[in-house]
Order: sequence, then C-alpha cells, then structure tokens
Amino acid sequence: MAKKRTLRNPLKAIRAKCLECCGGSPKEVRLCPDFSCALHPFRTGTNPFPRRKRKATPPPAASETANASLKPREVQLSLFQD
Repeated sequence: MAKKRTLRNPLKAIRAKCLECCGGSPKEVRLCPDFSCALHPFRTGTNPFPRRKRKATPPPAASETANASLKPREVQLSLFQD
C-alpha cells in the first residue's frame, strides 16, 4: 500500500529535510556549514525574512478637513496675464 502523504507547513517541511540531511540531530542543523544550500536560511524552521507590517496613516481629523475647505485659493483664469 502507498504511504499516505501528509500536508505540512513549508517551513516545517524544510526543517524536516534539514533534520534528515544532518542525521536527525537538531544541533547539527543549527551548526550546518553548507551555505550553498538554498534551504540554509530556513533550516531552523522560521522565516528569516518576515514581512513588515505597514504603518497605517490615520485619516485627517474632521477639524483639519473643515479648515482646509475654508482657506482662500488662488485661481489662474488664463494663461496670459493682461
């Protein structure tokens, strides 16, 4: 009978592969000297490049938007001044 394939988190799958490569020793995975391996940055089972959360800019206060509409504006009526 075929072995049932279990779905894993990609980072956990990478960690399992690194453990297999290093003979099952977590210490050897931490000390892995193979920097040419594409999985090397992910060998600890964590993402070394976490996404940064965007800083949400708060909407302008109601008093600021009300005052902005009351400010006088200069309007240029034509390109040529008489």
